[in-house]
Amino acid sequence: MAFGAAAVLVAVMVVVLLIALRREPALCRATAPSGPDAERASARMVTKASAISAGLGRRGEWGEAITDAEVNAWLAHDLPRVAASLLPDWVGAPTVRFLARRVALSATVGAGPVAGRAWAILSVALPRDNEIVIEVESAGLGAFPLPAEPILEAIATRAVAAGLVADVRRADARTTLHVVLPGGPPGARDARLEYHLEGLRIDDGELVLSGSTRSAPR
Repeated sequence: MAFGAAAVLVAVMVVVLLIALRREPALCRATAPSGPDAERASARMVTKASAISAGLGRRGEWGEAITDAEVNAWLAHDLPRVAASLLPDWVGAPTVRFLARRVALSATVGAGPVAGRAWAILSVALPRDNEIVIEVESAGLGAFPLPAEPILEAIATRAVAAGLVADVRRADARTTLHVVLPGGPPGARDARLEYHLEGLRIDDGELVLSGSTRSAPR
C-alpha cells in the first residue's frame, strides 16, 4: 500500500512538473498565420527587411512597420527552411509578440516529454541614435523564473558575433544591455556613408523602425 501510494505521488509530481514547464504568460502567447496567409505574411517580412537593408546603403530616409504576425509567419514558415542554423537543435517553435514598448519572446527548449517553454518579456528603448537598451522585465522556463543577467549575456554574445558592440551594465540595482549599431552599411561600396537608426517604436502588434543614411563627417 505504502509503495503504491508513493508511486502515485511521484507520478502526480512528475505530471505537475511537466505541466509547469509548459506554462507561459498570456502576454507571450502568439500565433502565426497558416496556409497561404502564412506565405504572404512571411513574404511581406522578407520584403520589408530587404527594404531596410537597401535603405542603409543609400542616402536618404528609410523606415518600415513590421507586425508580429509577419515575424511569426517568417519564423514558422521560412526559418526552418532557409535559416535553421540560427537556432540550436534543442530550441524550436520560437514566437515574438510586440507589446507597448516591450517585446515578448517564447520558444520550446528540450525535446520529448521534458520539453519546456522558455520565455522573456523585454523592455526596449532607443535613447540615442544607433544605441538600443534592453532590460528583462521577467523571464522563465514555464512557471519557473529565470534570472535576467544570463539572458542579457546570451543576447550580448549573439550581438557581438553579428558585428555589433554590446555590453551588459549594472547600476542602481538594474541590469541592462546596451547594443550599439556600427553605423556603416554592411557591404556598402561608399565608405563615406553612415546610417542612423533614429526611431524605434513598439506598439501592440507592431514594430516601427525609421532612420536615415547620410554622409559621414570628415
